[in-house]
Amino acid sequence: MNSKLADIYAQIPQSTCEPNCGKCCGPIMPSLAEVRNVKDWCERHHLEYMDFLNITENGDCPYLNSEKKCLIYPVRPFLCRILGVSIELPCPVGKCHPSKMLNKPQSDALYKAIYLRGKEKPRTEKHQRLVKELIHGTR
Repeated sequence: MNSKLADIYAQIPQSTCEPNCGKCCGPIMPSLAEVRNVKDWCERHHLEYMDFLNITENGDCPYLNSEKKCLIYPVRPFLCRILGVSIELPCPVGKCHPSKMLNKPQSDALYKAIYLRGKEKPRTEKHQRLVKELIHGTR
Protein backbone atom coordinates (compact mmCIF):
# COMPACT_ATOMS: atom_id res chain seq x y z
CA MET A 1 0.00 0.00 0.00
CA ASN A 2 1.13 3.54 -0.71
CA SER A 3 2.87 4.74 2.48
CA LYS A 4 1.17 8.16 2.43
CA LEU A 5 -2.25 6.49 2.22
CA ALA A 6 -1.28 4.11 5.02
CA ASP A 7 -0.25 7.06 7.22
CA ILE A 8 -3.59 8.78 6.62
CA TYR A 9 -5.60 5.58 7.10
CA ALA A 10 -3.78 5.01 10.42
CA GLN A 11 -5.44 8.19 11.75
CA ILE A 12 -8.94 6.77 11.22
CA PRO A 13 -10.31 5.18 14.41
CA GLN A 14 -10.71 1.43 14.44
CA SER A 15 -14.25 0.16 14.31
CA THR A 16 -16.15 -3.04 14.85
CA CYS A 17 -19.01 -3.47 12.42
CA GLU A 18 -21.58 -6.18 12.03
CA PRO A 19 -19.90 -8.84 9.84
CA ASN A 20 -21.01 -8.93 6.21
CA CYS A 21 -23.51 -6.10 6.68
CA GLY A 22 -22.86 -4.27 3.39
CA LYS A 23 -25.27 -1.42 4.20
CA CYS A 24 -22.61 1.23 3.49
CA CYS A 25 -21.22 -0.45 0.38
CA GLY A 26 -22.51 1.61 -2.52
CA PRO A 27 -20.87 3.71 -5.21
CA ILE A 28 -17.98 5.93 -4.13
CA MET A 29 -15.34 8.03 -5.84
CA PRO A 30 -11.88 7.05 -4.58
CA SER A 31 -8.89 9.33 -5.03
CA LEU A 32 -6.46 8.68 -7.86
CA ALA A 33 -3.92 7.24 -5.39
CA GLU A 34 -6.60 4.90 -4.03
CA VAL A 35 -7.56 3.76 -7.53
CA ARG A 36 -3.92 2.89 -8.24
CA ASN A 37 -3.72 1.12 -4.90
CA VAL A 38 -6.84 -0.98 -5.56
CA LYS A 39 -5.75 -1.76 -9.14
CA ASP A 40 -2.36 -3.00 -7.90
CA TRP A 41 -4.01 -5.09 -5.20
CA CYS A 42 -6.48 -6.61 -7.66
CA GLU A 43 -3.66 -7.50 -10.03
CA ARG A 44 -1.65 -9.18 -7.25
CA HIS A 45 -4.74 -11.12 -6.10
CA HIS A 46 -6.01 -12.05 -9.58
CA LEU A 47 -9.19 -10.01 -9.31
CA GLU A 48 -10.65 -7.93 -12.09
CA TYR A 49 -10.42 -4.21 -11.36
CA MET A 50 -13.89 -2.62 -11.50
CA ASP A 51 -14.79 1.06 -11.37
CA PHE A 52 -16.39 1.90 -8.04
CA LEU A 53 -19.23 3.69 -9.82
CA ASN A 54 -20.18 0.46 -11.64
CA ILE A 55 -22.60 -0.58 -8.96
CA THR A 56 -24.48 -3.85 -9.07
CA GLU A 57 -28.16 -3.95 -9.97
CA ASN A 58 -29.08 -3.84 -6.26
CA GLY A 59 -26.89 -0.75 -5.68
CA ASP A 60 -23.95 -2.50 -4.03
CA CYS A 61 -20.26 -1.83 -4.57
CA PRO A 62 -18.81 -4.05 -7.30
CA TYR A 63 -16.35 -5.45 -4.74
CA LEU A 64 -19.05 -6.75 -2.41
CA ASN A 65 -19.59 -10.47 -2.98
CA SER A 66 -22.86 -12.38 -2.63
CA GLU A 67 -22.15 -12.99 1.08
CA LYS A 68 -21.74 -9.20 1.57
CA LYS A 69 -18.00 -9.58 2.14
CA CYS A 70 -15.61 -6.91 0.83
CA LEU A 71 -13.18 -8.43 -1.66
CA ILE A 72 -10.70 -5.55 -1.29
CA TYR A 73 -11.04 -4.90 2.45
CA PRO A 74 -7.29 -4.45 3.16
CA VAL A 75 -7.08 -1.67 0.53
CA ARG A 76 -10.61 -0.27 0.74
CA PRO A 77 -10.77 3.49 0.06
CA PHE A 78 -11.03 6.28 2.60
CA LEU A 79 -14.82 6.68 2.35
CA CYS A 80 -15.28 2.99 3.12
CA ARG A 81 -13.04 3.37 6.16
CA ILE A 82 -14.60 6.53 7.57
CA LEU A 83 -18.25 5.50 7.40
CA GLY A 84 -19.47 4.87 10.92
CA VAL A 85 -16.52 6.60 12.60
CA SER A 86 -17.35 10.17 11.57
CA ILE A 87 -20.12 12.25 13.11
CA GLU A 88 -20.84 13.40 9.53
CA LEU A 89 -21.25 9.82 8.25
CA PRO A 90 -22.79 7.63 10.96
CA CYS A 91 -23.48 3.93 10.57
CA PRO A 92 -26.86 3.57 8.83
CA VAL A 93 -27.90 0.64 11.01
CA GLY A 94 -26.31 1.78 14.29
CA LYS A 95 -24.20 -1.34 14.68
CA CYS A 96 -20.77 0.18 14.09
CA HIS A 97 -18.75 0.57 17.28
CA PRO A 98 -15.73 2.83 16.70
CA SER A 99 -12.98 3.31 19.26
CA LYS A 100 -13.82 7.04 18.96
CA MET A 101 -15.86 9.28 16.68
CA LEU A 102 -14.27 11.89 14.45
CA ASN A 103 -15.80 15.35 14.51
CA LYS A 104 -16.32 17.36 11.31
CA PRO A 105 -12.95 19.20 11.37
CA GLN A 106 -11.10 15.92 11.95
CA SER A 107 -12.99 14.16 9.14
CA ASP A 108 -12.47 17.10 6.79
CA ALA A 109 -8.73 17.21 7.50
CA LEU A 110 -8.35 13.52 6.67
CA TYR A 111 -10.54 13.91 3.58
CA LYS A 112 -8.40 16.78 2.32
CA ALA A 113 -5.23 14.78 2.95
CA ILE A 114 -6.60 12.01 0.72
CA TYR A 115 -8.38 13.95 -2.01
CA LEU A 116 -6.36 17.12 -2.34
CA ARG A 117 -3.07 15.38 -3.03
CA GLY A 118 -1.50 16.11 -6.38
CA LYS A 119 -3.79 17.75 -8.92
CA GLU A 120 -7.12 16.43 -7.74
CA LYS A 121 -9.94 18.86 -7.26
CA PRO A 122 -11.79 18.99 -3.96
CA ARG A 123 -14.97 16.92 -4.06
CA THR A 124 -15.92 16.99 -0.40
CA GLU A 125 -19.47 18.28 -0.80
CA LYS A 126 -20.19 15.97 -3.73
CA HIS A 127 -18.88 12.92 -1.85
CA GLN A 128 -20.68 13.75 1.36
CA ARG A 129 -23.95 14.34 -0.50
CA LEU A 130 -23.61 11.03 -2.37
CA VAL A 131 -22.79 9.06 0.76
CA LYS A 132 -25.62 10.66 2.74
CA GLU A 133 -28.06 9.86 -0.09
CA LEU A 134 -26.91 6.24 -0.05
CA ILE A 135 -27.17 5.96 3.72
CA HIS A 136 -30.65 7.44 3.81
CA GLY A 137 -31.83 5.35 0.86
CA THR A 138 -32.69 8.27 -1.41
CA ARG A 139 -30.36 7.10 -4.17
